Amino acid sequence: MMFAILNSSTSTLIIDKSRFIAVTFHVRNGEEVKQCLSAIKKEYPKARHYCYAHIIGAEEKGFDDGEPARTAGRPLLELLKRGQFDETLIVVVRYFGGTLLGASRLLRAYVAVANEALSGAEKHEIVHLFSYALELAYSDYEYLLSEAKKRSYILENSVFSDTIMIKLLAREPADDFLQQTLHGRGKITPLEMERRYLKETST
Repeated sequence: MMFAILNSSTSTLIIDKSRFIAVTFHVRNGEEVKQCLSAIKKEYPKARHYCYAHIIGAEEKGFDDGEPARTAGRPLLELLKRGQFDETLIVVVRYFGGTLLGASRLLRAYVAVANEALSGAEKHEIVHLFSYALELAYSDYEYLLSEAKKRSYILENSVFSDTIMIKLLAREPADDFLQQTLHGRGKITPLEMERRYLKETST
């Protein structure tokens, strides 16, 4: 299970007059990472450091940007890994306050402000769903709605005419269920799998 943050989240921390600002981004490729970093530097042009980490599939990177080794980039990357984030970039901007914090306090500051930004963000589970185009009779519609709700299927793009055209999305193959539900009265067309972002819900 992997998660993405679709909307940016920001957090700020001040230690001995040094100001740390963490910002999260949803990114899908290296070009989007570059664009986000460029935007951050324009928004905070006088900052001393722009440390960041990102994970996009198998690609992962942590960057210290002049801070002591392993005090910023690597810890930020570890936060993303522990949170099971993908398609995610976190940037921490630092305005130097004139006091050296030392490696351990620096590390704790970067982790704290980044963790607050990640914790305050709206997480979405990244899922790949089996997709079907259905054509069914009105007599099967209510039963399909009821069973889809029980099985956490997604129904969308409904079109009502002589028959009902509807799209069904499922985490697991639904061929057997659909055959049993329609009893040969409807048409089932498997489609390509779809990548979706499902909002994480509290349990």
